[in-house]
Amino acid sequence: MRFATGFCLIVLTLAVSCGAEPPITEESSEVNPTGTAVPEPTTTAPLPPPAVATTLPTSTPAISEAPPAESSFVPSPIDGEGALVGLTMSSQVGILLDEYPQELRDEVAAAIANQSDAFWIELAQRQVALTYNRLHFRPFFYAGKGQLPLPPQSLWHIELSGEPTRQTINNHELVLIGYTFSSTLLSAQDEPAKAEPALAEVGGVWDEPFILPPDPTQLLQRTGNACLNEGGFPPNSYDSENVDIFYDYSCTADSGGAAGCHRTTLPTLSCLQALNATVGTVETAVRFQRLEWNEDLANQVRLGEVVAPDAPDLLVVGGDLANNRITYRYFPSNSCALAEGCVNGSGWRRLLQFDATAHNLGAAALDIGPIVAENPLTNMLEYNSCHAHFHFQNYGEFQLGVTNQPSKQAFCVESTSRFSNNELSPLTHPYSCTVQGIQAGWVDEYGAGLDCQWIDITDIDIEGESTELPLSFRFNTEQFLCEGYPVLDEAGQPVFEPSGLRNSDGLPISRPQCEFVDNWDATNSGTENVTIPATGSFVTQPCASSEQGPRRNCGFTAVPLPPLPAVSATQEPPLRCTPGSTVQLSCSVEGDAAQVARLCETSAVLGVGTACTFNDSLLNQVISGSSVTLSFTCPFVRDENEPGGNYALYTAPLFTGDALAELTCTPVE
Repeated sequence: MRFATGFCLIVLTLAVSCGAEPPITEESSEVNPTGTAVPEPTTTAPLPPPAVATTLPTSTPAISEAPPAESSFVPSPIDGEGALVGLTMSSQVGILLDEYPQELRDEVAAAIANQSDAFWIELAQRQVALTYNRLHFRPFFYAGKGQLPLPPQSLWHIELSGEPTRQTINNHELVLIGYTFSSTLLSAQDEPAKAEPALAEVGGVWDEPFILPPDPTQLLQRTGNACLNEGGFPPNSYDSENVDIFYDYSCTADSGGAAGCHRTTLPTLSCLQALNATVGTVETAVRFQRLEWNEDLANQVRLGEVVAPDAPDLLVVGGDLANNRITYRYFPSNSCALAEGCVNGSGWRRLLQFDATAHNLGAAALDIGPIVAENPLTNMLEYNSCHAHFHFQNYGEFQLGVTNQPSKQAFCVESTSRFSNNELSPLTHPYSCTVQGIQAGWVDEYGAGLDCQWIDITDIDIEGESTELPLSFRFNTEQFLCEGYPVLDEAGQPVFEPSGLRNSDGLPISRPQCEFVDNWDATNSGTENVTIPATGSFVTQPCASSEQGPRRNCGFTAVPLPPLPAVSATQEPPLRCTPGSTVQLSCSVEGDAAQVARLCETSAVLGVGTACTFNDSLLNQVISGSSVTLSFTCPFVRDENEPGGNYALYTAPLFTGDALAELTCTPVE
């Protein structure tokens, strides 16, 4: 890395990756889109109303039964009654023991069973989050039904039952605990029936079936993309950290193509086969029950300010930028990301991935409407063959530090989560990548890990071990989205005006005219400070408490290897091994604590190891006590600048509660 002479800024025109759009199906509610048999939804007798939801952040050390603080009270935005729907789900959640050496399992199981309530609550939250895809994109799974969105996570309540015990599920050993999830949806009176006809009347019940992994962590590491529904997303948009938005237990191995589960590669197993082979399954259901109106309960679960009574008005959720991570990725010269301008060059690049979220706090939807082929009168859209959908341009921009780095990216404006929980925020919406818009109270969110949802930080100069830079997201800077009242002609069609901008072909772009609400842009930006270490990725950052085992992508530390011989500028750089050959290392650890050794590629251009994930590693192996031989393939040639022939070594304690021990490795001649 070169030494910095000042701060660096990166500004990107944001057109972030298209949100999930699973294929529309005409199947009945008894059959899922891919034809896999699933538990049948039921309309059984009502349950008692769930416990009042309470806020349980991940970091909460114990369950709090206290109601929300008085300062969180949001007054009702309507006169009269709304509708309340209670959610409950009973399940088991735990940590898989299979990946630990047999001789260590008793000790590890005892340590895991002794974890705090906060540990198990976080784990349960991660399992509940795996219901997201099928609930939020429900109209594509069930004909004639609407979304049944999860309430905001601050309203989730997890009640643990009993003590953690060691159990076997589908021949897999786990430490498990039971729990009950409960929460409450608040909406207008007619909204529950739009989402699910069974909820039209008080007392109505709908059970939404799910098959979930008992250990919800490391799904990608264990099952690959077998359980990931990529329908509607650009290719290469999932990673180990964002699988909860893709999880769909009904995915089959042959469900491919842009409208199927698997856009990138076809797996060899269905989701259920992969789960049963690696971690096991638990069958459960999220029960939705229409409750009698209770004003006190409504006051406790109401969330989301309403700032415009009859128009959309967007807020950038600045705090979401704090969910960021650094990763290394190799881009060939023909990659879509390079063609899109999402990276500054081919080869190994270092990326800052982060969430970007815009929340509609108005009481009306921000409606864009159907997305059609290129319109020569407006030129607002451009089709991209790589990502196989249209670009909607000039959505917003990112900024990191103070140096320009413009980039154009692909996205669609779509309601992806319901952040508000109030009477003016509908439970359902009509929006997708083909009919775009942001429903009242919903957000258009682009999670870290989606293709092009990043800033290329490869060329940022960092002096010392790290630097801190402000990361900003500015929304609707060119006023292409109407946060107010659209101007329509006599036929009710939008009236357009010149924007002063041009597309990639040099043609002028027009935007729809709008009478913006007062102070519409006052909340259209957010900033969070980001610490960028000189080297490393999220794999070398500390773990959350529920991340355990050798396949986790956190808590690793680089192990220095012997320096390669120095050569003159006219000589070829030396290689640590012959590309494509088998390499063997004899490794041992000091002390009793078992360690995990992970081998990754090294970038010759960047001069560092790529701090890789489990799925990208050359080898990932547990080492305990005596010498262990590691055998792996020497990295191949990537391109003329990346000759392969070199690797990097990382290590982490097998159990996160143990200390890092010294790992020594020597080549086996």
